[in-house]
Amino acid sequence: MKKTLQQNGFTLIELLAVAAVIAAAALASTALMLRNQSKTRLLQAAQEIALTAKAARIQAVQSGQPCRLTLDRENKKVSMLPSESQENPSASAPIKTVQLPSSVSFEQILILSDEPTDALEIEFQPNGSAKTAVIQLSDGKNQAAVTIHQITGRVKVTSGELTTLLLDRVDLDEEQSAVQ
Repeated sequence: MKKTLQQNGFTLIELLAVAAVIAAAALASTALMLRNQSKTRLLQAAQEIALTAKAARIQAVQSGQPCRLTLDRENKKVSMLPSESQENPSASAPIKTVQLPSSVSFEQILILSDEPTDALEIEFQPNGSAKTAVIQLSDGKNQAAVTIHQITGRVKVTSGELTTLLLDRVDLDEEQSAVQ
């Protein structure tokens, strides 16, 4: 009688094949995570700016005094300031400041105003209105925009590149897709 040897366990080739499949899956998921992390950082910065703009609007309505949102391209900052007082215009300390991540920058800032100005400033009025503005952010690959509507002061975050923007039109039937 012959005894047959039973094989217990796996061969080295089988173990190496499984390890290779696991390594490939880990590499693919890491690459996907890094790509999404950059976009998430950009959208988070856009939402922070939108929340600061909404806070400026609420501050103006509640206090009965204008509240300003200033944009600093050089330092990559957005600050919420009370309106300048007549007695001491430079005494306004920021109520809130948003610092953009190092990978995110202002790509384009458009503020519609009746009078020409170089100031990157959006002023919210006590009635809730503001200057129409578009703040386009970019991380080099992705874009996001924060839009502020003149009449209502409504703030909206849009992901992706803005190719066409009709600033003078309002769609009252549009769904409320703004960041709440």
